[in-house]
Amino acid sequence: SAGRGLLEREAPDGYRSYWTQLLAETQGTSMTSSLVKKAALLQGTKTISVIVFRLGEEWVALPAKLFKELTPPTQIHSLPHRSDELLLGLANVRGEILMCVSLFQLLNIPPIANSQQKMSPVVYQRMAVVVFEGNSWVFTVDEVYGVHRFQETELGNAPAVISKAQDTYTTGTISWHNKKVNYLDAELLFYN
Repeated sequence: SAGRGLLEREAPDGYRSYWTQLLAETQGTSMTSSLVKKAALLQGTKTISVIVFRLGEEWVALPAKLFKELTPPTQIHSLPHRSDELLLGLANVRGEILMCVSLFQLLNIPPIANSQQKMSPVVYQRMAVVVFEGNSWVFTVDEVYGVHRFQETELGNAPAVISKAQDTYTTGTISWHNKKVNYLDAELLFYN
């Protein structure tokens, strides 16, 4: 009740008039005009929301709209007479049987041996369930940062080494926490 009383108290005398006058004065300043110009530039660009996650030592991102859920690792059941390193098998996620694929294999990223010992207790492997064109897939990731938003104009070009490779799934790079994150082409990735 003390917190509620603090938040519901009356504003001091002159508080509203002070802020009204302050905001009215700043409308004519150059700071406001530069903010208006920047907002106008950004208004024409598209904001992209992605999930940033780590595979081995590589940070990658996929559009957030693809992700259905992130879940603790579950057992992967191999398929009989199938020795494919890309399709690991089937996984039961909340009663739904899903095909489990290896993004490590598809993107040619070497997994880190004993990665659990190098990481903090907060960082742990998870399974990501994604839905693309009505098909659900699951894959393991070593760490998940979460949702990151950026402007379409902030998407940098893919590094020359990646862009010249035969099987490149990277459309560009994103600057995130002083790191370069590979933004993956979801259509090409899940088309295979």
